[in-house]
Amino acid sequence: MTSYPPPNLDVQQLLELSEPRPRVNWFWYGVGAFLLVSLLGAYVSEISPTGRMLVEGGSVLLTIGIIGGMSLFTFLTLRQMRDAQLQIESAAELVQLRRWPQAQAMLQQILSQPVRTHAMRFEALIYLTSVLARYDRFDDAMIVQDHLLATNRIDAVTERAIKLGRAMAMLRQDRLFDADRAISDLRRGDARDQSGGLALIEIYRDVKTGHPAEAIEIFQLRRELMRDQLGHRVADAYVLLAKAHDQLNQADEAQRAFTSATLLASFDELSRRYPDVADLAQKYQMAKAPDSNQTPPPLPNVGSALADQNQARSAKADPTNEQGGAA
Repeated sequence: MTSYPPPNLDVQQLLELSEPRPRVNWFWYGVGAFLLVSLLGAYVSEISPTGRMLVEGGSVLLTIGIIGGMSLFTFLTLRQMRDAQLQIESAAELVQLRRWPQAQAMLQQILSQPVRTHAMRFEALIYLTSVLARYDRFDDAMIVQDHLLATNRIDAVTERAIKLGRAMAMLRQDRLFDADRAISDLRRGDARDQSGGLALIEIYRDVKTGHPAEAIEIFQLRRELMRDQLGHRVADAYVLLAKAHDQLNQADEAQRAFTSATLLASFDELSRRYPDVADLAQKYQMAKAPDSNQTPPPLPNVGSALADQNQARSAKADPTNEQGGAA
C-alpha cells in the first residue's frame, strides 16, 4: 500500500474562497448608458446637419460594436464555463483512479478561487470529502459535509449519501454517541432496508461498541443487499464480520469471513479503513493470490466441437441418412 503525507489543506479557507461571486446585473447599466447616448445624440442632431450625420454614422458603428461585444463576451463566458467543468471532471477522474495527491492538488486549485457556479462548487466539495477521508482527516471531512447539508438544496439520494459518509467519519473518530444519533436519523422511513451502505455502518458500529452478535445478524440479513450495492467493497463487510466472529471466539467462522475479505481486497487497505481489524492478520490466514507462474489448463477445442455439432445437425436433417430415415 502506498502512503502519502497528509495534504496541507485549510478547509475553512477553501470554503470561504470558493464561494461564487455574486452576478452583476448589467441590464440597468446598459439601459442607463443607452438613454444617455440617445439624449446626447438627439442634442447633437438638433445643433447642426453635420452633427446629425455623425450621429447616424456613430449609431451604426455603435450597433455593430454592441453586437460584436456581446458575441465576444458570450464566447469567453462559455469557454470559461467549459474549462471549469473540465477541471471538475478531471478531479473526479483522479478520485476514481485513487490518485490522491493529484486529486488533492487539483481540488485545491479549483477551490482556492471563486467557483463559476454553485453546482460546480458542490461537486468539487463532494470530491474533497473523499480526499480528506482518504488521508484520515475526518474532522475536516465532517466540516465540509455539514457545510454541504446546511447550505445546499440537494435531492434526497445525495443528502443520504453525504449523511452516510458523515456517520462513517464519526465512527472513525470514535464519536460513538454522535454516530449512533446519525445512524438513527438514517434509519427513519423505509430506506433502511434498501441501503447497503447503512448496513455496513451499523455493522462497524456494533463491532466498535462490542456487540458482535448484532453485527453478525445484520450481515446475514443484509448480505445480498450489500453485495449488490457495494460491489467489491463488500470486502469491508466481510472483514468486519471476521472481527465480530473473532470477538466471539468463533475461529472457523472468522477464518472463512477473513478469507472472503482478503480475496476481494488487500488487507493493507482494509486495515487502513478499519484500524480495529489490524490484529486479524496475526490470527488468521489471508487468501492466497493466484500463482502467476502456474500454467493455465488448456482450453477446449471450440472449433472442433462446433464442427461436430454442425455435422450431427446435418445428419439429422438429411432424409437419406439411415438413422434419420429410421426415425
